[in-house]
Parts: sequence; C-alpha cells; structure tokens
Amino acid sequence: MGDSRSVTITREDIITLEARCLEQIREDVLYAVRNDAKLRAVLTSKNYDDFKNIVDAAHLTPLSTSDKRNAKTKNRIWNNSAMSD
Repeated sequence: MGDSRSVTITREDIITLEARCLEQIREDVLYAVRNDAKLRAVLTSKNYDDFKNIVDAAHLTPLSTSDKRNAKTKNRIWNNSAMSD
C-alpha cells in the first residue's frame, strides 16, 4: 500500500514552513483589504485616478496621537512630498 519509510522533519523545515505560512497570510489579508477598497471605490470614485489612489492606499492606517507624540518619531517628516527644496 504505502511506503513504510519514515521522513524526518527538521527544525529548519518547520521554520521555513512557518515563514511561508505567515507570508501567505499577509498576502491574503492584503488581497482582502485591497479588494474591499476596490468594491468601495468603484461606487465612490469620480475617475480612474481616484479609484487607483483609494486602492493603493487601502493598506495604510492613520497615525495615532501617540505616534505623533513619540519622542523617537516626533521630528520625523511623515509626508516626504511636503518637504520643500
């Protein structure tokens, strides 16, 4: 019927499998977030650029007040495009 040989799974195999599973979960979550944004954007956007911007920014979260007050990030420029030359 079946092969009677045993296969040894190493610690490295488990670590690799875990990393692959976590990466796949992250990809699935991002896909769901972007898909939800597409469904919302198709009803609310005025043109393709609006639609694309909504979908492209779907995974972003707003900064919290604690993020803005954090001493390590307080002087960080959050919007690089707002920098003047």
